[in-house]
Amino acid sequence: MTVSPQNLAHDAYRNLRDAILEGRLPPGAPLSRRRLAEQFGMSPVPVGDALTRLEAEGLVETRARAGSRVRIPAPSEIAGNYELREALETHSARLFAETASPAVRERLLAAAARLDAGFSILDRCPYDARRHARIERMHVAFHLLIARATGCSELVTAIERSRVLLFNWLFMLSAELAGLPPGWHTELAKALVSGKPEEAAEAMRTHVRYRRREVAEKLRELARRAAKQERMARGPQRRTGK
Repeated sequence: MTVSPQNLAHDAYRNLRDAILEGRLPPGAPLSRRRLAEQFGMSPVPVGDALTRLEAEGLVETRARAGSRVRIPAPSEIAGNYELREALETHSARLFAETASPAVRERLLAAAARLDAGFSILDRCPYDARRHARIERMHVAFHLLIARATGCSELVTAIERSRVLLFNWLFMLSAELAGLPPGWHTELAKALVSGKPEEAAEAMRTHVRYRRREVAEKLRELARRAAKQERMARGPQRRTGK
């Protein structure tokens, strides 16, 4: 059976996206269409389509004369997205405290407990990137659960489009950090289910700002390292006189 170009492009996209979000292709990793095509057993065309799709999602970047690589966000972009996330998620927390049903509040507490248990296992056990990726998926789902409980679809869409959750995910996969404080997400969930909007908003503000500087500095370090590797790969540049 002949596989359609659309299916090949989707397979390449799924394989590449999983590899990025599982840390097997870290920020700054080069992405050669030819090598990826050989690895996937397909032509470079569907791989190119997959890279274009990933670039639109903010996971890949293509630079002139340097090719494609897993994207490293600029420091200014990180700062801007954190400001945006803080504004969106503190408002989301406030609305959750005001409007969430008792059933949804219970769901949030249960999700927070599972998430804290997952991070605790990650700290205690030998590191496993796939396990970590699963926990980061839970982390994103936890924050989107809060947003969806507000009933404001525009707010949910805005938070999903804010790439800072994704940047934080990639950073956490590539960094060596001390574990989170015990009950980190459970304490946040308790503040949100309390029914006190200002208390919920302030708890979310503290949560969002945690490790913000570390994320920005780590991504600067990755950018510097990637730039150095590119210079070494190109070799010494020949000067030409007139």
